[in-house]
Amino acid sequence: MKKLLTTIAVTALFCSFTFLPGDCKKIIFFTEGTATTMTSYNDDGKVTGSTKTTYTKVSKTAAGASVMAHQENFDKKGKPSTVSDFMIKCDNGVLIFDMKMSMPQQQQDAYKDMEMTMEGNNLEYPSELVVGSSLKDADVKFTFKTKEGMVMPMSGLNIKISNRKVEAKESVTTPAGTFECYKLSEFVETKTMFTIKAKALFGLTTKLVP
Repeated sequence: MKKLLTTIAVTALFCSFTFLPGDCKKIIFFTEGTATTMTSYNDDGKVTGSTKTTYTKVSKTAAGASVMAHQENFDKKGKPSTVSDFMIKCDNGVLIFDMKMSMPQQQQDAYKDMEMTMEGNNLEYPSELVVGSSLKDADVKFTFKTKEGMVMPMSGLNIKISNRKVEAKESVTTPAGTFECYKLSEFVETKTMFTIKAKALFGLTTKLVP
């Protein structure tokens, strides 16, 4: 079988934020009980699915704060599919996202009954984004085991996010309001045991707490 090599060109909209290491609470991620929803669309503007993330428990750390996030995925009809939990950190002025959140929904569905381990580095966003600048690459390797502890030899999943750039700054209007956001681009390379090609476009906004 051929290895999957999926390269996805992704454009994201990340709402402008500026904060000091001690000001993590000003970011919506670090307010317990709040939630964000990301909706995916195809080229025709039709909904293909959505992801709701609820920020459940905030903890102070030596360098700032961390928050546990509960993520629920829904199909195009709004039917629940998979759930997962991951962590976001605010570490000396840098937002760090657990790469567990990068696993494609198709893989989450396929491996939902297995135990998962992961190794690699996480996704980082500096507190101040500058148009024209580049961001750090990120990568992760997932390994899956059955409930009996048997490693699945052909179920490995590697994800690499590279060529991350801050393309522009623009105003974006959503059902939640209008936000000043940064437009980010990146390439996502996914390797498994199958061959798939895909292209994705999504928007992400975060709002400062008043």
